[in-house]
Amino acid sequence: MATKKAASKSAKKSGTAKRSSAAKKIGASNKGGGSKKGGGSQKAGANQTIIHIPASQGNCTDWQAVQDSRPPLTPRLRVTGRCTFPTPGYKVTLKESVPQGINPHILLLTKTVTPPKGVQPQVQQTILIGFEKKNSTTRYDSVTILPEVKTIKVKHVT
Repeated sequence: MATKKAASKSAKKSGTAKRSSAAKKIGASNKGGGSKKGGGSQKAGANQTIIHIPASQGNCTDWQAVQDSRPPLTPRLRVTGRCTFPTPGYKVTLKESVPQGINPHILLLTKTVTPPKGVQPQVQQTILIGFEKKNSTTRYDSVTILPEVKTIKVKHVT
């Protein structure tokens, strides 16, 4: 018992006693990477959903969908966005999903990300991505990007 007390006294002086006793009380370990300085686990409230998108899928924002049916050009639907990746060389394509959903006024697009080959510098790169569907006589209300399940309202230009 004397060795435990001596170890406890020396731990108090170095400041590790509080950390280890707190970890014992809540039964936590340091394996999760849950530090206060970011990158750790996040808590969600009752009404929040946290979706973790891997870096290989990029951080895609600024989505827009415009259906243009002005003559003399053929009717078309354009979907654009920006994706940021941790390194240069990523390629992104948008294709119509097969099969489409049950609602014909919602276009489902599948986003495919091709990573770069070889060693790349660790410099963030933002690339523009787009999709165009010509002769789109269907009046779309929204476009959903998969696998992110990001839904964009379509703006109509007539």
